[in-house]
Amino acid sequence: MNGLRLTDLTVPRGARLVLDGISLAVAPGEFVGLLGRNGAGKTTLLRAALGLIPFRGHSSLAALSSDARARQVAWLPQAREIAWALPVADVVALGRLAHRDRDPVAVEAALTRMGLQALRDRTATALSGGEQARVLIARALAQDTPLLLADEPVAGLDPAQQINTMQTFRALAAEGRSVVASLHDLGLAARHCTRLVALAGGRVVADGPPAEVLRPGIMAEVFGVEGAYLDTPDGPLFQPLRSLPDAAP
Repeated sequence: MNGLRLTDLTVPRGARLVLDGISLAVAPGEFVGLLGRNGAGKTTLLRAALGLIPFRGHSSLAALSSDARARQVAWLPQAREIAWALPVADVVALGRLAHRDRDPVAVEAALTRMGLQALRDRTATALSGGEQARVLIARALAQDTPLLLADEPVAGLDPAQQINTMQTFRALAAEGRSVVASLHDLGLAARHCTRLVALAGGRVVADGPPAEVLRPGIMAEVFGVEGAYLDTPDGPLFQPLRSLPDAAP
């Protein structure tokens, strides 16, 4: 099995449904940006898909054994602090635990993709927060799985590294893998994702190519903002312009 399939995924929290009947399929070759306000359920969706929290419905990942799931999907949570005082290359190599090997080719490829070659022998805990974030992304890449789930992967990175990370994820999709990443930067989502899925009220309210999802009515409903979408010779651009007066907090 490759990709991801969710059917009627529902996550209650008390009397409230954080997610309400989400059905979603992600195919090989797709880089899906998961959009929504804070509290919209993006992290909950990713964690439920992995079987990390209770849910109703079906997830193709949660149905797998833990060993099979580790070989199928790499998970990059929001937490970015490294707890192990190990060299960077050794932290990245931890991504190979699912395969029970170190595979220097996969580790080197991950270091290269995240521009970490010069830091490979540095102690990971001595790095800056942004550098540690890149090390953890590289660890997920070294896992070399058909699917990558990432929760706000570019948060805290400088602009160059945000672009590099998004280009890396787009390249993974071009290689035939599947990537799902929750994002708040709509400009990066417009330029790099092949597909956007927008959540509001615990449901999917829009799903399609960036040009279709980043429309005024959808942006008003999902984020309470007005923005400008432009097709340029360098690719699509989206810029939020203003918060709408009646936008909910």
